[in-house]
Amino acid sequence: MALPSQAKAACYQKTLPIGAFLFLFQIAILIWIVFSRTLGADTFHALLDVLTLAGTTYLFQRNWKTEEEFERYEHRWLLIGVISLGLGGIMVGLESASCLLRGTASTPPPAWPLLIAALVGALGNWRMHHLLESVEDAEHDHLHKNNLDHVFWDMILSFAVFCSGCSMLLFATSAVDGWIATVVGFIVLPYLALKRWKEGTHEHAHHH
Repeated sequence: MALPSQAKAACYQKTLPIGAFLFLFQIAILIWIVFSRTLGADTFHALLDVLTLAGTTYLFQRNWKTEEEFERYEHRWLLIGVISLGLGGIMVGLESASCLLRGTASTPPPAWPLLIAALVGALGNWRMHHLLESVEDAEHDHLHKNNLDHVFWDMILSFAVFCSGCSMLLFATSAVDGWIATVVGFIVLPYLALKRWKEGTHEHAHHH
């Protein structure tokens, strides 16, 4: 495993502002326009995307003395990301499931902000995925592959937000929103955390 190139670091520098914009855009809608548990789960994942991209950008820009030193810090950063993703998903799932079990009734919020958030999120994540894919194949290490996976699944979550918005528009109910958020929290995010950890651990062990 070689040290990251300047071209790879530059690619992450271009990707990071897009991720930051998506998070700020979604959190603004969530706070000031409409509350949606599915959008909340997507926004949480977008925050982790930003943190992951920021940490990766720092790792790739720093001057490392040896490959072993770089790999050690890279593996630690992977561990932090895995723990936050898995625990965060469980927290989202518990909150959504508790509301469903209590049968909390709520007036469905307007659907159009969710549809806009889904469209902007999908386009932004597509652009980030395109930028990360432009990195040379030889530099697709486990951290880079996991970042690609992260961005891809954020596109999937944008589709979940779109489905939630459509359910509110067509059926005038927010129940579907709660179910989607529960599935995302208990299944999707922990699955991504486990997948990310297994792949990273396997490659880390392979190099040692």
